[in-house]
Parts: sequence; C-alpha cells; structure tokens
Amino acid sequence: MNRGRIPWTRHAASALAVALMLLSRSASAAAPPDIAAMTQREIALIQFYGGGSPLTAQEQREAAEIVQRGLEHAPQAEQAADAGAARLLQILARAPAPLIAQAREGGRLNAQLHDAVSPALREQQAMETQIIIAHDPVVVFDSAHKQLVSVQTLRVLQQADTFGAHWFGVPPPRPDFVAQMQQVVPRAWPGMDAGMKDAMAHAERDLPYAPGFLQGINPQKRAAFAETWRAKIMAAPDAVGQQLNLAEVMAVVGMTAFRLRQSGGSGATGAAVADPMREQDLVNRQMLGAVRSYSPSCNVTRPDAMNNFSYCHP
Repeated sequence: MNRGRIPWTRHAASALAVALMLLSRSASAAAPPDIAAMTQREIALIQFYGGGSPLTAQEQREAAEIVQRGLEHAPQAEQAADAGAARLLQILARAPAPLIAQAREGGRLNAQLHDAVSPALREQQAMETQIIIAHDPVVVFDSAHKQLVSVQTLRVLQQADTFGAHWFGVPPPRPDFVAQMQQVVPRAWPGMDAGMKDAMAHAERDLPYAPGFLQGINPQKRAAFAETWRAKIMAAPDAVGQQLNLAEVMAVVGMTAFRLRQSGGSGATGAAVADPMREQDLVNRQMLGAVRSYSPSCNVTRPDAMNNFSYCHP
C-alpha cells in the first residue's frame, strides 16, 4: 500500500471517490444529498489541514457556502469530493499518529499547490485554501520542488526540539520558538542543500518516528553519539541559532527514521527488518553513520549537510 498519497476533498480526488459516486448515482438521484453532513465533513477537513484550530463562525459559514456552490454548479464533482472526504475521515479516525501526520502534510502541500484540482471546483478550492492558510500560514514555499514549511511544521519542530534538548542535553526551545523560526528559517533556507530542505519540509511526516529511533541507539554508543551532536548544536553563537541547529538535526534524524521504516516494506529487506535483532543492528548502523554527518562533507549544521546523505546514513 502506498501510504504517501492520501485523498483530499478537491486537491486530490481519489479513484475510490469517483467509483463510489458512480455506484450511488441512481440512489443519489432519488434522494437529495445531506448538505448538513457534507458541510460538517468540509469543516472537519479544512480544520484538519489548517493544523487543528477550530474554524470561526464566519469560516464555518464559508465552508457551508463552498458545499452549496459545488452542489449548484458541479453536483457530481462535489458529491465525488464528499465521498472522498468521508472515506478519508474514516481512515484518520483509526490511523496511527505517523500516518495522520503524513496525511495532513500531504494535504497541506496539495492545498498550496492546487494539486489535482477539479476544474469544476476551482473556485471552491481557492476558498478552502484561503481558510487553511489563515490557520496555518506559509513560512517557506517552493512550488517547483513541492516543498512547504508552514507554521504547523514549526510547531512539530518545536516538539521535536523539546525531546531532542533532553536527549542531547542542550537548552530546550523557548515559548517564542515558532515566532523566532518564522524569521530565521526563511533566511537560512537558501543556504540549505536540497536534502536538508527536504528533511525540513517533511518534518511532520518523519518526526513521529524520531523518538523511537534515538532510543534504539546501542547504549554503549549513546553517550559518545549524544556528545558529538551536542557540541555541534551548541556551536552556534546564540540561542536562536542553537535551536535552528537542533531542529535541523532532528529533521535529519526523522528522515533517517522514516527511510528505515520504509525499507521494511517488502521482500528480503522487509524480512530482515522484521527480525528484531537485525532491525536493532540496522538502527545502530544508521545512527553510527549519522555521527559521520559532522565530517566536512556532510555536517548537518552546514549548508551542504545532505549532499552525501547515503554516505552519512548508510
């Protein structure tokens, strides 16, 4: 199963939604759509992709208007979109936290890209995106490379820095971390290499795997590993720079953990990772490789951090 693509109301209408719409066309012709239920699903998904904060009363009215306009101007497309929304909400209700994070990240990016838009619902999609951006403002957006860092990304990095600060023995992020990073990350972004940008952009997808990944390091190597990274994190001349270094380190750890997780998908590699002892050995080798990230060729606090990712994280 490809977990990397999660359907979204209009930004990524799924084949499943289309099939459901076709199968139920005769029934829907006989019974009018439940506009109230469709509106609630619309509100739920906009709120989800906006980072979870509740919609205002005005935004809820706008969500109702989005559904109403869709039913008036493109009823089949609107009902197909709603079928996809209903299915996605069912999946999210029982999905594990990493999959939920991946779904939100992917949907948030699709909203920004206007990806897979139904031409019949273009106006409605623009209204959705406007509400989403109001709740989850853009920090960095590179449409050509499909990379987005939003305020929600920074919130995830703040949580990761809180965990990482304890693990590496460095100062924790301050309450104004998000506000600081809104200023710092756009300035640092041009100096990051493509791999580091990708790690930062996928922080929400990857970082749920980071705590278990760090905790899986061989205890005999843990102290030296933590000390090496601590020294590099603290090399920044001020507290803000140190928090950015820590965020970059955690983003790389998260990406490494995610890639390790993905490597267990199928075949011989999957069988190897399924063996707990071999999986632990793979984790140890991954993280020992990460220590080499402080060589001149792939120092995670340098702009060229990820140029040799395969060497740094074998």
